Amino acid sequence: MHWKEPRASLSSWLLIAVTLACLLPFLGKAFHTDDPLFIWTGRHIQFHPVDFYGFSVDWGFEDTPMTIAMQNPPLAAYYMAAVGAALGWRECALHFGYLGPALALVLGTYCMARRFCSHPFAAALATMTSPVCLLSSTSLMCDTMMAALWVWAVYLWMEGLEPENPRRLLLAATLMAACSLTKYFGVCLIPLLAAYSALQRRRAGRWLLYFLWPVLILAAYQWMTARLYGRGLLWDAMGLAVVKRTATGSVSRIIETLAFSGGCFFIVLPALPLLWGGKGMIAGVAGAGVAGGLMAAMKKVGNFPVVEGGHVKWLFLLQMSLFVVGGAIILALAVADAKRNRTPASILLLLWVVGVLVFVCAVNWTVSGRNFLPLAPAAALLIVRRLEFRQAGGLQGFCWPLSLSLALALMVAWADWRSAGLAREVAVKLTSQLAPRFHDIAFEGHWGFQYYMEQLGGEPFKRKPLVLKSNQAIVVPLNNTSLFRLPDNLVETNAEFNFTPAKWLCLQNSRAGAGYYSDGWGPIPFVFGPAPPETYLVVRVK
Repeated sequence: MHWKEPRASLSSWLLIAVTLACLLPFLGKAFHTDDPLFIWTGRHIQFHPVDFYGFSVDWGFEDTPMTIAMQNPPLAAYYMAAVGAALGWRECALHFGYLGPALALVLGTYCMARRFCSHPFAAALATMTSPVCLLSSTSLMCDTMMAALWVWAVYLWMEGLEPENPRRLLLAATLMAACSLTKYFGVCLIPLLAAYSALQRRRAGRWLLYFLWPVLILAAYQWMTARLYGRGLLWDAMGLAVVKRTATGSVSRIIETLAFSGGCFFIVLPALPLLWGGKGMIAGVAGAGVAGGLMAAMKKVGNFPVVEGGHVKWLFLLQMSLFVVGGAIILALAVADAKRNRTPASILLLLWVVGVLVFVCAVNWTVSGRNFLPLAPAAALLIVRRLEFRQAGGLQGFCWPLSLSLALALMVAWADWRSAGLAREVAVKLTSQLAPRFHDIAFEGHWGFQYYMEQLGGEPFKRKPLVLKSNQAIVVPLNNTSLFRLPDNLVETNAEFNFTPAKWLCLQNSRAGAGYYSDGWGPIPFVFGPAPPETYLVVRVK
């Protein structure tokens, strides 16, 4: 099937239409994972706009200062406060407000892609239809907003550098600072664009002075937070990322990083025949075999056993091997593009891809699907540039990989929507059943489940100090975080409930090996196969 690029005057409107068509069905999605942290901060900012983290939450068995619980800068929470004040704090209203960052990301990718390739519409679509982009755009966290600021900063900097345009350079520098204050990874924009500028201009100039602006803003943020909270949050977050790093071997970490990148940007796998031809297919199959053999020999990747009781988990191993190959393809595309073109733009893409992979693998405390969102625009550009090189400027057959990527992205987003909704449904069901029988209802765990339990009158269970009340029920979601085993002599299991969020797709389950939100649950972002049920225990105080 021949790819036909739409006219420039229609491209933006078509991208808006496609983005809205993909995201509008998820407007009613329940609050999930770390969404409550941003909601609570946004609500607090409405009344205390300067002291943005000046409150505590229960996020680990005791009241924790938000400066510790929230390891992200506050700009996304300020956006949350504006959306909540304008539209309200219900699920549909907040998700509607967060369509803005998703649209900005897609349109920014399109504008940036016009400088890199002849098919910017295809690059923007490949970004939007990736599982990581679609899934991140259905959440209320900071990732999509950060990625949108990232691509607009790159675009405006490139536009303002050659020929030099002070207004655009200043705006790009401001967006660098805004990106860094949305998620700390945005700081990487400064060295990335500095390296590109040095290659492009080949001499020092006034353009160097514009990098002082984001540096000064970040220094002011460090100073202000040190005055407000006793320590600068910028350095504090960087130090905590190193301290909290998952204690897994370097080989496991590399394998997980490649697997997450290949799964989160799935389109590289069905596009492999177009990108590298028959030899590429043979290399891909061989690479999957080598990766599978290595993981089988290791017997476990991270904390997840791929060989258990002498039996190999073949379905899981097959999926992970393919995802590892997908991650390797992205890296190979970046290296091949830089080697072939040897231009500042191609070096920029190489540094972009390598920078994301190194940050996730060697710097960040966990491997998480969310962390690969900045990789999506660069990977999309590399695919389109490779196809244009192989097909003399055309994109013959690109519709099929794009369609498969969209189908998978919608399935993954639906599974996440179902998992989020299940936590809300269980909270409503259990509190209504337990309220007539128990004087007090407490719960363990966090994320969206905590938000809805608190809305319904439940209290977070605190370990410090440990207080157990007569005729008290404690709900324990086993597939959650910060769980604490209660003393057997003081409590007994009253009931056990099992629910299945999605029968054939898991995003966060340690038994299935899926760990989209953290590799502590599993070494790949999502797993196809029979899904283990979500188990909730109701514990009664004796």
